[in-house]
Amino acid sequence: MLKSNSKTFSLLEPSDILSLYYTSLYSGNLSTVKELMTGESYIMTLETFGLRVALHDQEFKAQLKKIQEDEGALAEVENKLSFDLISRKVSPEIDITSVSWNGEKRQTIDYTEDGKTKKLYFSKEKDGWKINYYAGRKVE
Repeated sequence: MLKSNSKTFSLLEPSDILSLYYTSLYSGNLSTVKELMTGESYIMTLETFGLRVALHDQEFKAQLKKIQEDEGALAEVENKLSFDLISRKVSPEIDITSVSWNGEKRQTIDYTEDGKTKKLYFSKEKDGWKINYYAGRKVE
């Protein structure tokens, strides 16, 4: 099943990925979020959204520190964080304000999330467009 999703995701443009990212994130569907992002960006996302849980759960905090080298810790963090994201009951309104290119294989989308101005960076990878926090760097 995951392979067919990967093929489907590879056809998506960054603007489609942006919408799917927020829908998947706040519905706790981290397996889809993982497919939409580069590995480094996904880990950063788990760390960022996991901070709230880590403040109240010392075991989670310890696991969060080990997600890059311990598959078991990663699975536990994904499971707990998924439930936390669902419990937030957030469904932000996303409006794209502009799309710009940064080289041939990078895009930046400026958008608003519930009225707050934001940016998200994308890079064209071998398996399609991915959210890539590092793609905002200038290409020389």
